[in-house]
Amino acid sequence: MNLQNAVIAMLKTEQSQGQSVYQHGFSVQQHFHELINNPINWKIPNWFSQYKEEIINSLHDLGTINLYLLYHDIGKPVCKTIDEQGKVHFPNHAQISKETWLEIGGDPVIANLIGWDMVIHTANASEIEQYLNIWSKQDVCTLLLAALAELHSNAKMFGGFDTPSFKIKFKQIERRGNQICKLLFKENHVSAHSL
Repeated sequence: MNLQNAVIAMLKTEQSQGQSVYQHGFSVQQHFHELINNPINWKIPNWFSQYKEEIINSLHDLGTINLYLLYHDIGKPVCKTIDEQGKVHFPNHAQISKETWLEIGGDPVIANLIGWDMVIHTANASEIEQYLNIWSKQDVCTLLLAALAELHSNAKMFGGFDTPSFKIKFKQIERRGNQICKLLFKENHVSAHSL
C-alpha cells in the first residue's frame, strides 16, 4: 500500500453519516488550528484557559501535527467491521492506523501519535501516569489538544454540546487535562494574581 491508495480507501470509508474517514481527519485538523488560534463557540475546559500558552509552546511542529491529524484514522478502512445489527465498528483502529502509516513509509514520530490517539479519550488516571513516563512533553500536549479538537469536530455527530454523549466525552478530556497540566506545568506556572 502507498499513501495514494490509503487516501482513496479513507475517502471511500464512511466515518459517520455523510463524512468519510479522510474528511473526518481534515475536520479535526481544521478544529485543531481553530483551537490554538481563536476558538469561538467552543466548550473550553479550565486547564486550557489556565495553561494555554504553556501547552501551545510545547506542541510538536505544525507539519507533524497536520499529518498526524489528517491521517490519524488511516487504518480504519483496514479494520472496518459490521455487526449483526448493521452497526459499523473499527476495532483496534489506533494501533492498526499506526501500523498502516508505518507500512506506507510514514514518519515514526507521527506513527506514535497515531497509535496513542485514543489514550486521552479512554485512559484512567493511573494509565495516564504510566504514559507520562513514555511521552515527551510535545507528545502529551499535542495529544491533549488533538483530543479536544476531535471532540468538537464530532460535536455535530453527537448532537451538540448538551447531549449526554458530548458531556461524558468532555468530562473525560477535562479530567485527563487537569491531571496532565498539573503534573507538567503547575510548578512553573505563575498566576496572574502573583504578578
